[in-house]
Amino acid sequence: MARSSDSAGCFFLEACGVILQTVGVLRGRSEEMATALRRLRSAARTECGQILIVTGEPGIGKSALAHAISVEAATLRFRVGTASADAVGHLSPGAPLLLALRDGTRPLLDGAELTDLVTQVDEPLLLLEAISQGLEAVARQGPVLLLLDDLERADQLTRFLLRALPFRLACLPIVWLLVGRPEPDNVQSDLSRFRGSRSRQIAVERLDLPPLSPEAVLDIARDRLGTPLPDTVAGLLARAEGNPFLVARIVEGLADERARSGGNGATPAAGLPTQVARALHRTIADLSPRVVDAIRVLAVLGESATSDDVQQLLGATPVQTASVLDAAIAADVLDWRDGRIAFRHRLLPEAVYADLPALERRALHRRCARHLAATGAETSRIADHARNGIAPGETACAAIVVACATDLAAAMPRTAGDLALTAFEALRPTDAEYLRLGEQCVRVLSLVQRCDDAVAVGDLVLAHLDDADSVGRLELALARALWLAGRWEFSSARCAAALAKQDLSQPIRARLSALQALVESRLQGAAAMRPRAEAALAEARRLDDHDAHVIALHALAEISRNGADHTASLRYFRQLRAENQPVFFAQEIMALQHLDRYHDAGTLLKQAWTESAGHPASVLPALLYAQIWQDYNLGRLDEAEAGARTLLTLSRELSSRMCELEAASIVALVALCRGRLANAQRELALDGDGPTAADEAHAPPLLLTRAWITAEEGSPAAAVQALSPLVAQAHTQRDPWCWKPGWLPLLARIGSDADDTGFVKQVQGLAELGTARNPGVASFAGIAAHIQGLALHDTALLHRAVSILAGGPRPLLLAAAREDLGSHVLGESGLSEDQRAAGVAALDLAWDAYQRAGMTAAMLRIQHLLRKAGTRRARWIGTEPGPTAGWAALTDTERTVARLIGAGQSNKQVAARLGVSTNTVGTHARAIYAKLDVRSRAQLSNDYHEQIGVV
Repeated sequence: MARSSDSAGCFFLEACGVILQTVGVLRGRSEEMATALRRLRSAARTECGQILIVTGEPGIGKSALAHAISVEAATLRFRVGTASADAVGHLSPGAPLLLALRDGTRPLLDGAELTDLVTQVDEPLLLLEAISQGLEAVARQGPVLLLLDDLERADQLTRFLLRALPFRLACLPIVWLLVGRPEPDNVQSDLSRFRGSRSRQIAVERLDLPPLSPEAVLDIARDRLGTPLPDTVAGLLARAEGNPFLVARIVEGLADERARSGGNGATPAAGLPTQVARALHRTIADLSPRVVDAIRVLAVLGESATSDDVQQLLGATPVQTASVLDAAIAADVLDWRDGRIAFRHRLLPEAVYADLPALERRALHRRCARHLAATGAETSRIADHARNGIAPGETACAAIVVACATDLAAAMPRTAGDLALTAFEALRPTDAEYLRLGEQCVRVLSLVQRCDDAVAVGDLVLAHLDDADSVGRLELALARALWLAGRWEFSSARCAAALAKQDLSQPIRARLSALQALVESRLQGAAAMRPRAEAALAEARRLDDHDAHVIALHALAEISRNGADHTASLRYFRQLRAENQPVFFAQEIMALQHLDRYHDAGTLLKQAWTESAGHPASVLPALLYAQIWQDYNLGRLDEAEAGARTLLTLSRELSSRMCELEAASIVALVALCRGRLANAQRELALDGDGPTAADEAHAPPLLLTRAWITAEEGSPAAAVQALSPLVAQAHTQRDPWCWKPGWLPLLARIGSDADDTGFVKQVQGLAELGTARNPGVASFAGIAAHIQGLALHDTALLHRAVSILAGGPRPLLLAAAREDLGSHVLGESGLSEDQRAAGVAALDLAWDAYQRAGMTAAMLRIQHLLRKAGTRRARWIGTEPGPTAGWAALTDTERTVARLIGAGQSNKQVAARLGVSTNTVGTHARAIYAKLDVRSRAQLSNDYHEQIGVV
């Protein structure tokens, strides 16, 4: 029979594992409640974030405890948002978190704000930033509790957001109450185990709920049934073994029987009460086959459904569907909730699912996948069912999986790659769709940079291909995958093998030729490949083939950049952006930097950050990388470090290893500039997951940074030995590292310290090549004169270098030239007083520039030179490390950010004021909080006004 809404609501709470509550008492969880209340009060008092994780097996009372915590939070004037991934997790990506933001009588976000967020679900990084800003604004008004239940069922986007948001908002009074089962691969597990510095960013408490104690079980029964309890009831409750769900059902069954008997019902001597037995042990075998089919397919579907869903899944008429649903509801199996049909409690569908034979289970998953695909459901939902339903020879199901993999490649590359492999394993060469679907699998695997998998699948498909163009398209995809993985020899071989086919169509041949020119530029160098790349571009234009045109432009842009022809490189990168290739925007900006056009680069960066919401998320790390080098080259080391740390965070969120290593190398570079050798070593170690030899082979800045560390450790000869192969290969122009931020003067200095004239001459040759390829660019000409002056010990050349670099935009290059000039002059014998004064003046000017950049190591080096020359300055810094805590430890940029935050500005307002990204402002803020030992904006503001004065 149908239940009243109140009764149905009570049943639903019990089915969620609620420990029976009466008169406001939550039995058996006093310690857990005390811990939760302590966390809530701590967040409200200190205005800092907390993560409270509640885990336990089904029916253990997780939801009841979480509900009780949310009630207490409301009494403490928290604004509360709740959602369940089980109920809403697959409505759309990120639904649990988004709906939690609109939950309750005082939603955290209004409807318009939620609508804006929903439009960004296809761009995870942009959505992450938007939610961060929204929550920041809310949390500044008071503490917030976000309760997310059933997270073992959370979609990938929700998991991504929850792995990142607590750390971004750690300095705000937000309590993240995350509830779910103790599974090894879920967001709770990720947040429960941190390594290194991340574990210190936010307080984390994990509550693993055990079974109820015998005393708590008896208290629950007494609350509902009164006292005293007969021994038979106590024995019956003991058989529940502390499971709150079973305890609640037993107690409610006893209470119902008592009520039906007018309060005088006898307690059974053995066995469960009738209602409890029916709810827990009655099978569905007595129901009609059509009803059983509906129950099974809904158990496999794993979520609530509409009557139309049920009708289509069963292939029934509306009348038949209504009859089936009525029968299942009358049997206490299903129920209506908010217009959707669902199981009365979650344990029943799990039991039904577990009892299904494997073949039947897979067939039902395929049925669900077809239905969801036909109704345009969320891709990840379709993928889950198709993957679980796929079997060898199930080509239609494999086609669904491949389509899902293609859709997910940009946002969830790891998942997409796994899906492509799953689909291919189910295909058979005799399938009519084998070749088409196999080729799509290769494309997906190439796109998500699963190189080895792409090659393995591609080779199998190629063995069954006879059509030349199909072979060519597949070889092109494989060559691209190998290119992205840095396996250039294999990529070139693939291109060559495909081009050897005589019956290739002209467009396919043009694309392969363009890609081979790009790949061979890493093997034979820029000069050898430029004619081939130019020919490929001409052929692409003749054929009017867009793909060939883009690949050829990319080849010429890289060839020009690697060969130090930055004017041509800029031209090609601009053409690529005109071809609607936004990923090359950052490369265009860095080409401007190479040409000393830092003002123009800054203008484009400002435009890029203003328009960043319109860029694909994949473009943002590249823009951030360009911003980092803009700051580093202009001597803004504070900003460069903050940007690098922001990039480090993004790379972890995106699971991008190479991006993480590049960011870590920049952070280490800044540490070396500041004379913090131990910090640089630690940054490169990455909490024990530092770079390997293979990493350094694909990212030369890592090797360069490690060599600098070796030199600073007192072993310049060892540094030269490590660097010599890289410098020797640089003449082939296969990589642009030598044209980046002043590496060549640093290498020349290391070579001089090691007294290795051959190495210095190699570096000098590179500098002269850069000058010849970039006439009129002050940085290249100044670097060449500087290194030549070092190699020849020529004062006039060093003077010329200073003169040239003084007209350029890069203060640190000028400071280095002045340092070497002053050192060389003061080291000469028979100096006149004027010559000595000129040498001292050069060192003083270099010291000033280093001081503005915060380059402590260089400042100490100059102080040592001046001291030897008999000169002292009152403003010199001490050799002891500077303060690491308090206001004196803040950098100039951090002081500016602290002042603006202390004045009440949000991260977004500060970012607009400083012309940087909000991510970078957040990085500055975290550093400020750590140095000042404050945990909130309010504390920072109070401290600022006390120490500095009202702004």
